[in-house]
Amino acid sequence: MKRLILSLCVLLLPSCALYNAYFMAPFDNNEYKLVNSIRTQANLATAKCGKPEAIEAVDGIYYTALEFRNYSQYIPRNEETIRLSSELAEMTKGLYDRYHTKEPVSMVYCTTKFGSLEKNAILVQNVVGKKPK
Repeated sequence: MKRLILSLCVLLLPSCALYNAYFMAPFDNNEYKLVNSIRTQANLATAKCGKPEAIEAVDGIYYTALEFRNYSQYIPRNEETIRLSSELAEMTKGLYDRYHTKEPVSMVYCTTKFGSLEKNAILVQNVVGKKPK
């Protein structure tokens, strides 16, 4: 009897992990590409802080973040990526709004914001990359 219970437990425990893997959206190359693009753009944009080219970089990051959010939004069983892509889009919207005001943007704000965008994109990239293939 003990062996039967033990064997049932051994069979059921991995099935919980398999359940999550089965009912999660599979790895999506497009999602990964979009978040990688955000990360790369944020990394390169840090060098443009204090220059007029920074606004072009901000626009590019914002548009890519919106594309990422919109792309992942209606994929079934993709709740975690939907939440993360929405948060990333909100972060980029704050930067986009700040750059589209009349007031100048400080170097500290610029480098800090691009750095935090890059770090958050890395976190999202890890989540998207760990999906079952």
